[in-house]
Amino acid sequence: MKGTIKLNKEFRYAYNRGKKVVTDRIVMHYNKNRTPVTKYGITVSTVIGKAHMRNRIKRLIREAYKDEKKLIKPGYNIIFVARSKCAFSSLKDIKSSMNECLLKAELKESML
Repeated sequence: MKGTIKLNKEFRYAYNRGKKVVTDRIVMHYNKNRTPVTKYGITVSTVIGKAHMRNRIKRLIREAYKDEKKLIKPGYNIIFVARSKCAFSSLKDIKSSMNECLLKAELKESML
């Protein structure tokens, strides 16, 4: 998949040197990268649940990101970390949390 973060060093860089925005369902780590492409990664801890629950959360976050992708400023690495409240959330709830994170971080371009 193009535009995804897969390497451990990229995750660690975003965690250690990037900025962080927290909501009740999602924690978003982000940092500027050197390319004109915005890449994203998803992390779901085993504390949240078994594999089927973690995969469901990843699918929902991926779907929410797909809808927001067109409005995100280019040139960033973004990591979404699911929190425990995310386990029983709907797509609408996750989209609103993601939108809140992006607005707090000022990564969303204006729609005007």
